[in-house]
Amino acid sequence: MKAKVETMEKMNVYANELVKMIVKDGQSLQEEKLRIAFENVVRAMVDMTNIQLEREKDTNDTLKTTLSRMKIAHNCINQNASSRKQP
Repeated sequence: MKAKVETMEKMNVYANELVKMIVKDGQSLQEEKLRIAFENVVRAMVDMTNIQLEREKDTNDTLKTTLSRMKIAHNCINQNASSRKQP
């Protein structure tokens, strides 16, 4: 149970950071990076709703996958923001 809570906390951090980055840098996001990030966030949402609707048999593996998707989305937006800051 503790691992589940820790995974959920990490996903929450990624989601909050994504919101901040998108709001701050929304005008200059690369379309491809934004598409990849959006796809991963949506897939994470599907996973989370499947867990809540009890459609998943192995919620721990699904949570790990979901966390990976959030990390990919976060990295896409974060890389985009970092690449614009370098001369």
